[in-house]
Amino acid sequence: TNFENQQTLTDFCNASKTLMLISGRWKLSLLFSLLEHNSRTFSDFKQVVPDISDRILALQLKQLTEDSLIMKEKSENSIFYTLTEKGKSLKDILVDLAKWQTNLE
Repeated sequence: TNFENQQTLTDFCNASKTLMLISGRWKLSLLFSLLEHNSRTFSDFKQVVPDISDRILALQLKQLTEDSLIMKEKSENSIFYTLTEKGKSLKDILVDLAKWQTNLE
C-alpha cells in the first residue's frame, strides 16, 4: 500500500524523512515566515499566505507542531507560533533550498 511504501522509503532514506516533515503546500512558506519573524499568530500567517484556507492553515500548523518544528504558545489574548530548536536547525537547509532554484535560472 501507499503507507507501507512511504514507511519503507523513510526507513531507507533520511533525506526522505526530512522532506516528509516539510512537505505540504504551505509548510515551507510558514517556516520561512517564522525564520523572518520570531513569532506569528494565525492571523499573521493569513496575511503572509492570503490564499490559504483557515482549515488548511490550522492543519499545516498542527502537523508542524506535532513534528516538533514549531510550538504553540498561549498568551492572555492570542496564540503565537514559534520555531522550536529543531525547527531553527532547518534554517541553513531551507535557505540553501531556496538558493538552489535561483542558481538554476
